[in-house]
Amino acid sequence: MNRKVALVLAILVAAAFPVLAGEWHANSSNVCTDCHTMHFSQQHNWENGNAPSVNPAANGDWLSLSGPNQFLLKAPANQLCAGCHDGQTFAPDVIETNTNTTGLTQGRSAGALNDLTSAAPYDQFRGHTLGNTNTPPGFNPVAAGVPTASQYDPAGGLECISCHLQHGSAAIYRNLGPRSAAFQPTYFMGNANNTTYDVWLNVPFSTDANPPGPGVYTPNTGNPAVFNQIFDSAVVSYNVTNPTPPAGSTEQTANRMDTFCSACHGNFHGGTGDANIGGGALGATADGFIRHPTSKQVIGAATAGGHSALSRFVAASTKVKVYANDRTAWTDAQPGCVSCHKAHGNQNPFGLVFLNRNAASVGEEGGYATGQIEMANGYGVGYRNLCGQCHGQGN
Repeated sequence: MNRKVALVLAILVAAAFPVLAGEWHANSSNVCTDCHTMHFSQQHNWENGNAPSVNPAANGDWLSLSGPNQFLLKAPANQLCAGCHDGQTFAPDVIETNTNTTGLTQGRSAGALNDLTSAAPYDQFRGHTLGNTNTPPGFNPVAAGVPTASQYDPAGGLECISCHLQHGSAAIYRNLGPRSAAFQPTYFMGNANNTTYDVWLNVPFSTDANPPGPGVYTPNTGNPAVFNQIFDSAVVSYNVTNPTPPAGSTEQTANRMDTFCSACHGNFHGGTGDANIGGGALGATADGFIRHPTSKQVIGAATAGGHSALSRFVAASTKVKVYANDRTAWTDAQPGCVSCHKAHGNQNPFGLVFLNRNAASVGEEGGYATGQIEMANGYGVGYRNLCGQCHGQGN
């Protein structure tokens, strides 16, 4: 939906959509003048003397009423991004209600953003809020090893480009930044997994060896049934890659998705034995965690504490996302930030995924078992469903 953004995009409906996630921004599809203006002045269109639109239009024939803006942008950054990614049918809709549901079986993999004007069911406490100037919870970029020049500054408010590289990076999952390899998750597209990559998109691809490459996922004119193939939560999985932590980091990591989130939420990320996580030594004797580990701790491995059970997780017919290479016995399954939260948010508090182990159906908010009814004044059933994915206590 686009009730909050004055920029209404009629742009690019006839333009080809990218071959892989992010290539629209990374390669030659985008035109500089789609987003930038030299002088914040345009008296006529490029090809004739007609007045340009005040809303984004093809071939750069537009200029907003809001400006001039830093970095020579034609509109403020979040409005510029929302022009394509809020309420349009030719690009993924990431703000509040999803316009593009065709082809989605389990909802958007990252869920839904909200902004400072959002209301129920996408209240600001349900996910990341564009424009919010609060310091991120758990903010500790030094412990996370974020280079000084790349550290997030909340003073300007949260922007889409706080997390995504606007000019793209075709080899990086969802154009995530900052521009440091240690924080950028890699991704692989194909029906067979390649566990050397952080993220696996289980989508048909004819050349699995070294993406991006030519495949059966082909350019399209903005058809949600096509681009939702790579944004459906059902096709996204996360591997255990155990990358080297960023220089200066004091936190362990099992996947660069976890490292990426630590750039803003450093105190909440790490593995067993890290100062901010606790738990003692990694393995069977781990116990006494002060924060939930997000890396290295295999479900059920801490037998001394008896806190989780791998058998319980394996037996579930509907599972939350975990970092794992073994997707049969799940012997290396480790919970991470993506296990419990949608990156953008959803209709649950904190963007949590309230997924029952035997849900009747799965969507962006999770899913309840047949006959389950949520508490009238809270989310107790949903919380229990989420924790019960791995933990038997109270379930």
